[in-house]
Amino acid sequence: MILINPKSTKFGIFQRYVPLSVPIGLGYLGAYLLKNGRKAEILDEHVDPLSRQLLDSMMEGLSPPYIFGISTLTACAKRSYEIAGQIKDWYPDSIIILGGIHPTVLPEEALRNTAVDFVVRGEGEEILLELYDAIKNRKDHSHIKGLSYKSGFKYIHNPPAELPVLDDFPPFPYHLFEKGLGKYNFSFISSSRGCPYDCIFCSQRSISGKKFRYVPESVVLDQIELLVNKYEQGHINFVDDNFTADKQRVIRLCRGIREKDLQKKASFDCQTRADAVDDELLISLKSSGFRMINYGLETASERLMVLLNKKETVAENIAAVKLTKKYGFGVSGTFIFGLPTETKEERWKAYKLAKELDLDYVRFNNPTPYPGTKLYEIAKSEGRLFVEEGWANLNACASLVQDSLAESRLPYLPQGCQENELKRDIIRANLFFSLRPIKVFKLLVKRIGPAGWFYLPPRWYLNPNEWWGLVKLGSSLLRSLAKIYL
Repeated sequence: MILINPKSTKFGIFQRYVPLSVPIGLGYLGAYLLKNGRKAEILDEHVDPLSRQLLDSMMEGLSPPYIFGISTLTACAKRSYEIAGQIKDWYPDSIIILGGIHPTVLPEEALRNTAVDFVVRGEGEEILLELYDAIKNRKDHSHIKGLSYKSGFKYIHNPPAELPVLDDFPPFPYHLFEKGLGKYNFSFISSSRGCPYDCIFCSQRSISGKKFRYVPESVVLDQIELLVNKYEQGHINFVDDNFTADKQRVIRLCRGIREKDLQKKASFDCQTRADAVDDELLISLKSSGFRMINYGLETASERLMVLLNKKETVAENIAAVKLTKKYGFGVSGTFIFGLPTETKEERWKAYKLAKELDLDYVRFNNPTPYPGTKLYEIAKSEGRLFVEEGWANLNACASLVQDSLAESRLPYLPQGCQENELKRDIIRANLFFSLRPIKVFKLLVKRIGPAGWFYLPPRWYLNPNEWWGLVKLGSSLLRSLAKIYL
């Protein structure tokens, strides 16, 4: 099976400075197939553009029917469908499977594409293995849970599959991505799946569910050692949705890091919730090499925090940030501008809070009503859901990374708010916060921003291309800044 990661343009003008993570979801799928004796390869369009010649070379030694699995996020759904069509043209007898958040939530949309044969809903390791065997052995697939497919003119949606237990899963296969070492940043680890909360803007629950499941600490420690010793990674990002949800797990993991002296070889970042940290936990993280924590702060309005269904308060966010800074951590945060019923005053209250808390890095995002979220249903019910062809404008960073206020419509606007007004507020908040001299200086000196968001290569100042890239980025930001006053 060939697993494909479609190319995304999510970060626009910032793409050059956002570390390219290995595709974690596809990596785990490939590892699970390989562990169970099946053949699997990964094609990442960010590293190798899709071509007939490349696929021909990857399929050498494979036997028909050829199977292709395409990972599909909402923002790259259009590209996923294009890839499916291209492959079906090149290999008419191939079997094409789509998986990921978007087809999980909208399987019939995916299946309306005549090139798509199956949709795997939810976490796909066990489902994909069953389907692989059914296809290769030409056996019935109607019993496979978590599978959607066409039967004549009908769409069939088998019952959901149970969430897999991670204890016996193979470790992440970094070796599968070694040919892209010059392009990938290997320093990403996923040590858990799931989250019991149901924030109105989060689509991840459609895939990973609301139950926490953890990769065993011994496996995580082995991964850290591999990244540090083999791949020479001096900084590692934990990409878990809520890294500190289980306090004792984190304390055990930190103890393991210290016992192996890994904190002397690498530093770490993580993201979590304000109500999931305390003194004991932060002391343990700090002594184990963690340098920055990212919080989803979202808003400075207690009223809007209730609307978001965050199950925490602005006051808890403020207390957590202050406590985190007390122990010497860097703190980054994300906010959302343009929430339902939000006022302009509430937006700027969030900006003022970010400054008052003296956050190290901040990103102010636009609201993004992904399918499968409550925000999507709110936007639809208000008649204020604006989706461009192929879901291309479903991008939480759109207002910041686009080089023009007119490039793409925002997918949602609260009632009483004009689009250009909201775009200008988002651009103004991001640029006014991040382009202050002290913030620019810190970013250029430290080279690494929050949770893998911004990265400058070592000794970047000796490379003329890096200077030219920064000049172009600065020019683009200045044009955006100028436009907010037009």
